[in-house]
Amino acid sequence: MAALALLRCLGSGRVPRASGPVRPYRAAPLRRRVRPPPLTDPEDQRAAAKRFGWLGAASGVAVERLWPSPERLREMEEEEREWCPSLREMEAALERKEQEERRLREEREQLVARSLAAMPARIAAWRQEREQMRERSRQDAARRQRLLAEAAERLGAPARPGDPRVQAVMQDLERERRRQEKRQRRQQHEEATRSALAAAEAAAASQPPPLSPPRTSEPPPVPTQDL
Repeated sequence: MAALALLRCLGSGRVPRASGPVRPYRAAPLRRRVRPPPLTDPEDQRAAAKRFGWLGAASGVAVERLWPSPERLREMEEEEREWCPSLREMEAALERKEQEERRLREEREQLVARSLAAMPARIAAWRQEREQMRERSRQDAARRQRLLAEAAERLGAPARPGDPRVQAVMQDLERERRRQEKRQRRQQHEEATRSALAAAEAAAASQPPPLSPPRTSEPPPVPTQDL
């Protein structure tokens, strides 16, 4: 319907009126191209290259001076070899990396195999150590009970573990026991030493005496002097 009304207005020469206020058209301002600043340092190759890129031949920059120097070319080649290696170098580096990973994996597998092989012995040693600790704990408990009974016998009254007098008596008994054990160890050492000396003397006595060299009745020769 709106299109039909517009066609009728155009055919009759009348311009349709807008229903609301009409805003004037404002075009966006043209963008001004920013030109590079003039060259202040003729030796600045970067600024010269930038100006030549903007203005081209109108910049007045000689194209020959934009090429890098031999020293700069060597530096660029070194940077390219460092950051952009060739395919052969990349393959060699990848091969070295794979070999290192393979070596580490083999070492880890060997370590796991050795650990698994030594596991039964470690478990047996742990069980033996645990049994020894339990045996020492039982011996310590029995020794404390024995000391407590001896302290009660010495005091002539029931002994309580928290009583200071009982603790003092138990400490005295423990010191006596240690001195006795030390004396026994010394006696055993002396007896072992005497037994070893007696065995050595008996072995020496059982061996025959060494044979002496035969003596001759001839007198030794007298040295003569040359006249």
